[in-house]
Amino acid sequence: MKALLSILFFLVFANIGIAQSFEIQNGDTINRIDSNNLRQGYWIENRGMSSLAGRYINNIKEGVWVFYGTTGKPTSFEEYLHGKKTGVTIVLDTDGNLRNERHMKNNQLDGLNAYYGTDGTLLFKRYYKAGQLHGNYYKYYPEGGVLEHSYYTYGKKDSISTFYNEDGHAIAIIHYKSGALNGLYKTLYSSGIIRSTQYYNMGVAVDKFTEYHENSRVKITGQFREGKRDGKWIEYNADGKKIKITTYKLGEIIKEKVY
Repeated sequence: MKALLSILFFLVFANIGIAQSFEIQNGDTINRIDSNNLRQGYWIENRGMSSLAGRYINNIKEGVWVFYGTTGKPTSFEEYLHGKKTGVTIVLDTDGNLRNERHMKNNQLDGLNAYYGTDGTLLFKRYYKAGQLHGNYYKYYPEGGVLEHSYYTYGKKDSISTFYNEDGHAIAIIHYKSGALNGLYKTLYSSGIIRSTQYYNMGVAVDKFTEYHENSRVKITGQFREGKRDGKWIEYNADGKKIKITTYKLGEIIKEKVY
């Protein structure tokens, strides 16, 4: 990342000079318009108290453009190709710390998009293709460590999503298909003991559901049909003693028995 920033700074300052000394650039004045009324060469565009600086070729943005904040310091770098954001965009905070790195192609997110906290801690890391989430997706705790690792296919969760607690232990493992819950949905205690298991078919709860006490004994067990509780649902205490039976018919309680 430091190497990438160094390259961008070199491209900007070595080729077009810093904002405070822009009267002449390679023999041309800034903000030049040619005989065809097209912007050419190095331009400084004022945006109120801020400014944007970069090069035009035939009225089209090319190369690295820099946005300067109200303090006069650069706060973002954007690469252009034939007038479209293509390449790396870097966003800095007012202290010069890296806050966002995103890769673009034809004005769309394409590749890595990463966000950082004020202390430099990585908060998000996700990948895009043609403007849609596509590939690995990571979310991190502010103190570090993965909170979520998922996978996307063209904007929809696909495959397995895993969630972790701050100690790095998996607490939920969830299967997706085309953005819908599909397959096993498993939660765990921080000790690694299974907390619950449930099954889905394209977003609809189906088949057996089981919840466990932290000593691994069954706490609740029952069935889903068409996304609703159906049949007998049995509850147990931590010693394995049956304490309640509730009978459902497609989500409606038919009868209850408490022991």
